[in-house]
Amino acid sequence: MPKSLLVDKLPMALDQFLDHLQNLKAASSHTIAAYRTDLLQFHDFLRQNQVSGGITRLHVRQYLTFLRNTNYSATSINRKLTCLRSFFRYLRNREEISINPTANIATRKVPKTLPNVLSQEDVLRAIDSLPDTPGEYLQQKAIIELFYATGMRLSEVANLTLSDINFHAMHIHVHGKGKKVRLVPISIGLANTLQRWLRERKQWLTQTEGGATEHLFIRKNGRALGARDISRIVDRVLSRVAEKGKTHPHVLRHSFATHLLNAGADLVAVKELLGHASLSTTQIYTHVSPERLQEVYRKAHPRAELNRAVFTRKQTGRTGGENIHNEGG
Repeated sequence: MPKSLLVDKLPMALDQFLDHLQNLKAASSHTIAAYRTDLLQFHDFLRQNQVSGGITRLHVRQYLTFLRNTNYSATSINRKLTCLRSFFRYLRNREEISINPTANIATRKVPKTLPNVLSQEDVLRAIDSLPDTPGEYLQQKAIIELFYATGMRLSEVANLTLSDINFHAMHIHVHGKGKKVRLVPISIGLANTLQRWLRERKQWLTQTEGGATEHLFIRKNGRALGARDISRIVDRVLSRVAEKGKTHPHVLRHSFATHLLNAGADLVAVKELLGHASLSTTQIYTHVSPERLQEVYRKAHPRAELNRAVFTRKQTGRTGGENIHNEGG
């Protein structure tokens, strides 16, 4: 008889699974909290429907149907299914179950949407809107420039420390997801802004009591700025140039990647800069503008030069009896 997870054993198995994610997979606290919420929701569904005994494929499908009927988006349903898959895969690998009840259950199709992106002009206007003076505005300018110049995630910026910045080598050690570290280069302009902020930061710390944090961005009392604090700063600055929905720090990450690709950057290189595990994740940024497509075509296609010649002749009326496709006879 197939071995399955009993409903009343799910909470204990959940705790073991989350310990596994934290200690062996180095999952972030955000990921662990999301998995806990999703798995407890699944457990509540089973109890409310008086499911007893082992959890089967039918129970998983009924749960997904319940989510659809309660108007969860396809994206949210897929995320919860992914969570269940990881959980039951973990149990299957430990031989605590013999069959994964999520096996071969298809995800829902999600309409493809382009990421929110600001124009280069809007980003520069946001930066220029901050007074170029010492104090809080200088820290805010450093935060906005850092996001746009490096494509870092909010959590990565919040966790950045002084030792992560190497001005001699002109790069930053970014501690990404799963404790993966990547090197991201910095420009002279960003380096200058950061160095100015570090001098201001030092002034702040001389006015505080007690030990100081090593985090790059701080409050005036010397304590580190949290992710929410940084997010509020970015939202406030970007709201001067962008509409609602385009003021989150991730918009600057999207803009960083999009502007690089539109300028001709290699997709694989952008993937490494962003710290993506898969190239398919980076491909969401390949929504280049029509102008960029025309530029690439003109530079790369072997017949682009000839096509321009045809267009010019037609515009000037000098087509005559020439056979313009017969180059060289």
